[in-house]
Amino acid sequence: MNSVKVYAKQTSNWGLLFGSLLFFACSIYLFLNANQVNSPQTAKVLSGILFVPSLLFIIVSIKKLMKKQLILLIDKKGIVYKPTDHLNYIEWGKILEIEELKLPRQRVINIKVIDADDFIHNETQKFLQARMRFWNKIYGAVVSFDANTLDKNHFEIMNLFDEFMEDYKISTASKND
Repeated sequence: MNSVKVYAKQTSNWGLLFGSLLFFACSIYLFLNANQVNSPQTAKVLSGILFVPSLLFIIVSIKKLMKKQLILLIDKKGIVYKPTDHLNYIEWGKILEIEELKLPRQRVINIKVIDADDFIHNETQKFLQARMRFWNKIYGAVVSFDANTLDKNHFEIMNLFDEFMEDYKISTASKND
């Protein structure tokens, strides 16, 4: 079975772009019509305050829309969560459990591993390392993510996990025979 890549949905980036364009338009409108309010100077300052962040958010959202964000890489060796230059594989043999939490309007998938502290220590991204510590403390899982934020639904993702885990078990059993 080939590797499978799961990307983040772009819905929030489209929302960010739309909201930023709205604030951008409001700031320009406020600047052009500043003389029609009681305090034109304050209106111009407020339009400048709206203009700069909205322009930055427009640029950020366009950059995010132009590149897809890879969240999961699943292959015969294991799972990689938020791949970077240094791939921190969660090998199939070290996975204790992949559980699905059904919360209102959410499907959270938790991946529990053997030697969670070692896995967290091997992660190179400090922010992700801190999140993994939090997840491990709260859920007992090093990786926890909302499947609704991904381009595949939770049923597809869980089926992929099951297929790859089954292939791993079959290949391990055939090596032992």
